[in-house]
Amino acid sequence: MSLVWIYYGNDYRKATDLNPNQVILMIDNGCDGVSKLINYAVNNVLHAGSYRGATARIYRGNDEELVHVFVDMADGNREVMIIVSRNPADTLFNYYTSASSENILECNYGGK
Repeated sequence: MSLVWIYYGNDYRKATDLNPNQVILMIDNGCDGVSKLINYAVNNVLHAGSYRGATARIYRGNDEELVHVFVDMADGNREVMIIVSRNPADTLFNYYTSASSENILECNYGGK
């Protein structure tokens, strides 16, 4: 069974408050669905209430999905990865070594 993992800074942790099936549904809805994950990252991972803008790269592989979020905040940029996978290390490797742009979707968002 896949789990949801959060990678921020140098820390991996399971996201016990995110259901893997719900996250997959958000990712399946493309940029519109991922906007909810950006709000989750800003509020629950970065513990901020607002941001200037954000971009996300959505990676979809075989039984693994990853959302790489870049958030522009008043005090600098932050990166958060939300991973749905059985093995997040393998998913990260596949994301960084994927030669196919078919597996990656890029999204841009305004601030909040």
